[in-house]
Amino acid sequence: MMADLRYIKPSSRKLTGFNGLSTTLLGTIRLNVFVGGVNKLIKFSVIDTETQYNAILGTPWLHLMKAVPSTYHQCVKFPTKEGKIFTLNGNQRLARSMLVSDFKNKQVTFAIEPEKKLSPSKEETIQVGIDAENPDRTVGIGSKLSNDLVTKLTAFLCANKSTFAWTMADMPGIDPDVTAHRLNVDPTYKPIKQKRQKLGPKRAKAVNDEADRPRSWIYRRG
Repeated sequence: MMADLRYIKPSSRKLTGFNGLSTTLLGTIRLNVFVGGVNKLIKFSVIDTETQYNAILGTPWLHLMKAVPSTYHQCVKFPTKEGKIFTLNGNQRLARSMLVSDFKNKQVTFAIEPEKKLSPSKEETIQVGIDAENPDRTVGIGSKLSNDLVTKLTAFLCANKSTFAWTMADMPGIDPDVTAHRLNVDPTYKPIKQKRQKLGPKRAKAVNDEADRPRSWIYRRG
């Protein structure tokens, strides 16, 4: 492009291409781009590599030009100073030949590793009881801890067993500012009572059984 390299501002950033490879920038430079009678000063990132093109005009240039690109029609349209619409047409045949040539010169093989699913392992913890009156109330601690640390940690948990809530009855007096259940409705609207909808015998029994079933949720107090 016959650009004076003395005007390049050094930069150590990396640029990742469509092929997934990263290249360290030589720097950045601002150049005048004259298209369709409109001249704009555009900032370019400079790299040292072999490509089939001299420069890529991206979104900064499109925004400055108020341009509308169309990949289907292979053209870019933007307004000129005279108020007319200028059409910059692309060459599809030349673009295809350059793409094919670029792939032949740079054949890159990608190795895609299978995604590893991380799942918790039950063997990493052991259950210890913290309430002598309720042996079923246990908590998990690390299975690889030393015996001395397990003893101290178990004693600490037993001394602070009141911190844990095992049922809803163990959580009285929670400030509504902490958590509360409410309907997200507009208070300015008048409530409307809907007609009662009767359920079939099987569905009614299932709903009643679910409502009467005791809960065994565990809550942790802050």
